[in-house]
Amino acid sequence: MNIRSLVGIGLVFLLLAGCRGGGSSVREAGSLDRYIDLEGGRVVLHKPLHVSAGEARVFLQDGKVVGAANAYAPQCDFEIDRVDHQGVDIQPGSFRITGVEHVMEEVVRAESPLRVASLTLAGIDDGGGASQYFEGYHFWLASPRQPNVLRMTCLGVFAEPGDLYAPTLQEIRATLGNIATIER
Repeated sequence: MNIRSLVGIGLVFLLLAGCRGGGSSVREAGSLDRYIDLEGGRVVLHKPLHVSAGEARVFLQDGKVVGAANAYAPQCDFEIDRVDHQGVDIQPGSFRITGVEHVMEEVVRAESPLRVASLTLAGIDDGGGASQYFEGYHFWLASPRQPNVLRMTCLGVFAEPGDLYAPTLQEIRATLGNIATIER
């Protein structure tokens, strides 16, 4: 990837970042300018979640535990601090939200077998592939009873940068269903 491509991607991220609320806030559904500050709030887990041996997280979607999340619908996962275990149960309880981090994660960079010579000659070389991302939040969690639970991550749909959006608070609540709730 050349410097022009990097600068272009950087500008996209800056433009997207300029359209957001504060660092610890999540957008409410149906509003482009109303954000809820969740730092200091709580995630209350109502049902136990099982993290399989050798794994560090368990996925939730549409109010259910899923083995593999559908990348084209909002998803959340609860994450623990290690993978060297024979299976861990995250017990129902309250977790204080100690921080909210807005994240944008590149997932795939598919290389195209076709290169367009005119773009390369014009100095535009994106490596021939299109990047796609998830946008969402890391909710850093703390519980004196379950210190191995690190965070809950909630992501929106898998998309190209121009189509990205982080899930709204309403979408996160629908994703969690009756398994967990977010309280402020």
